[in-house]
Amino acid sequence: MLLFTLCRLVFYLVNLDSFHELSFMDLIIIFLGGLRFDLTAVLYLNSLYCLTYLLPMNFKNHLKVQKAFMILFLITNGIGVAMNLADTIYSRFTSQRATFAITREFENETNFVSLIGNWLVDYYYMVIIFVALIGLAYFLYQRTIIAVKCLTGWKDYVTGMVIYLVFIALSIIGIRSGLPPKQDFPLAPSDAGQYVRNPKDIVLVQNTPFSVMRTSSRKVLYPLDYFSPSKLDSIYNPVHQPVESGRSFKPLNVVVFIVESLGREPLGCFNRSLDGGKYKGYTPFLDSLAQHSLIFVNSFANSRRSIEGSPAVLASIPSLEGSFTLSNYADNDITSLPNELKSKGYSTAFFHGAPNGSMGLSAFANKAGIEKYFGKNEYGNDGDFDGVWGIWDHLFLPYTVNIMDKLPKPFFSAIFTVSSHDPYKIPPRLKGQIPEGKIKMHRSIGYADYALKQFFRRAQHTSWFDSTLFVITGDHTCTPYFPRYHTSVVVYTVPIIFYQPHSKLVGVDSLTAQQIDIMPTVLGYLGYDHPYFSFGQNLLTPTKSKFAINYIGNAFQLIKGDWVLIYDLKKIIGFYNIKDDPLMENNLSGSASEIKDQMFDLVRAVIQQFNNRMIDNRLTLRH
Repeated sequence: MLLFTLCRLVFYLVNLDSFHELSFMDLIIIFLGGLRFDLTAVLYLNSLYCLTYLLPMNFKNHLKVQKAFMILFLITNGIGVAMNLADTIYSRFTSQRATFAITREFENETNFVSLIGNWLVDYYYMVIIFVALIGLAYFLYQRTIIAVKCLTGWKDYVTGMVIYLVFIALSIIGIRSGLPPKQDFPLAPSDAGQYVRNPKDIVLVQNTPFSVMRTSSRKVLYPLDYFSPSKLDSIYNPVHQPVESGRSFKPLNVVVFIVESLGREPLGCFNRSLDGGKYKGYTPFLDSLAQHSLIFVNSFANSRRSIEGSPAVLASIPSLEGSFTLSNYADNDITSLPNELKSKGYSTAFFHGAPNGSMGLSAFANKAGIEKYFGKNEYGNDGDFDGVWGIWDHLFLPYTVNIMDKLPKPFFSAIFTVSSHDPYKIPPRLKGQIPEGKIKMHRSIGYADYALKQFFRRAQHTSWFDSTLFVITGDHTCTPYFPRYHTSVVVYTVPIIFYQPHSKLVGVDSLTAQQIDIMPTVLGYLGYDHPYFSFGQNLLTPTKSKFAINYIGNAFQLIKGDWVLIYDLKKIIGFYNIKDDPLMENNLSGSASEIKDQMFDLVRAVIQQFNNRMIDNRLTLRH
């Protein structure tokens, strides 16, 4: 329990920027609440040790057996400490504790060993802390050894068995964190919300072994009946009807960029008010392109993980309570942007410079109906490998232009970049050309911007450039620097940019937008004339009903205009005016509000449509 509390302290100190608004009393409540989650994890981890140690048998008195017990104790608890410390860094990118899905998220990474090696080097101080904590565990273990007397008569064995059974009973209560009818029995990750004022701080209450163990079985969704079918569709209906009659379909080529870790913070054109209006950002090319594009400055990702970005952008599927591609419902039939365009005669391709199979993207591309996949294998020159993730972006992106030249027209292409990822390496020859920035991430995004410039520089000389719609967004946000980018809302911000050369698709839109809106917006812009299924909305349709939804700290977060509502399937746990209260310090969930009631209906309607359609395999209108 001491080790886990120290891990929580390390988590807090290393990520202090994310918890700067917590008062001393807030921390006391969080650390005390965390003990409940720690007890469950500690009992899980030490179950083999305790159940063996307490057996009423004399074999355990031998010196070698006692040493084996100590080794077992250090190994099992060392695993728990290592998980907590690793997640101290990893949670920066996901805004939540790791779940069991992480074991499947990286299962296709052929360079996993080198990734671990780079992590250990870059975050060497976490290795030092790990060694120190295990050293402390060994030191204290040696000083708490209790001499065990030999069992000699039947009374000793009976007493030992009673103690054994009592321990099992108490352990079950501890693992379940109480007995029914407690409201939070058994203890679930979402129950951490009762110890925080802001949902983003839930990660500090939890611990990673608890989160992984509690999610070890794939999440099963439950059917919901908040609203009748007719009422449900009147609040939120994911079935889209064709655009207005009389408008012909425009067979433009479509190129969608999903840029690794491209959050909103590094773009100057999305942050005019930062640094007193002097902020220039780290993406000079994208800032220049934005002047000729339609940009959505209040736009959000639907997740914080790369593996969840493609389903959101290409198939309009948000990640609610977990990744679609790693869920029980991954085999569902889906509607996707490439599949809908294939019905109009488009050829389709997916580009990702990582080793084929990385992040499950090749499998998802196939499921989304994409015909051709081009990865590191197809690129065919390992000399351009960055040594960690894949082919350097500034070399791979021009390669995609060469391939698109050969694709039958019209075509759809999705390009998922790789280089702007931890450990944020850039090619040695470019180090003097890319500004350093406030943090390492800024330079890495600057390099991604440079790579995009190389793509457009080559593409503008092709015959298909002027008849192409380009869409640029991030798979998820980046590590933030400014305090305003640490709230549970702004950690999901990504840019959404639509660009067609020499078109009227230009301007700045401040209505709420999200990744799952990209597919219906593209289809709407092209004049698609068939009904289709999409959880998103057409951003080009003039309405103020736009919203964004994501899942954070085991709760659903709905963003609409100046407001955000947070709902944990039991109650509203947060309601904020993010215009007047950008740091989300004033929770208005207890006050009466018409907009709160409307958003409460909307978030439940979205969840009901999502759950029931996932369960019934109704994500497409094609049969």
